[in-house]
Amino acid sequence: MVVMWETNTNTETIVEYGLTPGLGNASTGTTLVTLNSTILHTTSLAGLSPATRYYYKAVTGTWQSGIYDFVTPLNRDSEASFNMVLMSDMQKDGSNPNIFSNLINTSLLPYIDSTYGTSLSDHLQMAVLPGDVVDNGNAYGQWKNDFFDPGQTLWRSVPCYPAIGNHEANSQNYFNYYTLPENGTPGYLEHWYYHDYSNVRVLSINSNSPYRIQAQLNWVDSILNLSCAYTLIDFVFAEMHHPFKSEL
Repeated sequence: MVVMWETNTNTETIVEYGLTPGLGNASTGTTLVTLNSTILHTTSLAGLSPATRYYYKAVTGTWQSGIYDFVTPLNRDSEASFNMVLMSDMQKDGSNPNIFSNLINTSLLPYIDSTYGTSLSDHLQMAVLPGDVVDNGNAYGQWKNDFFDPGQTLWRSVPCYPAIGNHEANSQNYFNYYTLPENGTPGYLEHWYYHDYSNVRVLSINSNSPYRIQAQLNWVDSILNLSCAYTLIDFVFAEMHHPFKSEL
């Protein structure tokens, strides 16, 4: 699991984690300076047990987050049922500025709570986001105010897997704020990739015009062929920002 957070100062990057809220383990990470001259912290937690709840908090100097939790993926051969949520184009609409916050906080989270009655991380295993999560990918404030803040309860317990949209503007913010599988074409890492969970494989494709290239088509073709031959994969989904057919 990868945990990321952002501070104004201090490069200390520690995640304390464990099987109880008492935590007990710690892992250090790395930092980079964002386009807004803040400090982005990234820590990878390795060696975790499958299908297990972990508690964690982020620590930088005298600052520390609250204690949150996540549940690690199932064993690959379990073929157990799981839930994913799909949502896209949540960039702020000036006429309806609270749509995304309402989607998360008055629809999705209450639905999970009323349907299952236990922790969010038990019942939602990934969020799939096919692009345009902000209106202008180069605008730092939109990432914080329009995407991370409204969805913070979801993001701190459920991993998200995006496909880049045109409104992300190919910005370095997009590539900074996500840590994505590096299994795409060399030279285009994080532009396209795939992610496996149990017996499901999700391909994320960059459908923006500069990247509608043969190299990506070759990659998609090869991953589909590999998926067909891989006995642990029963379902393949593909996400991309521009659908084959749309209202246009």
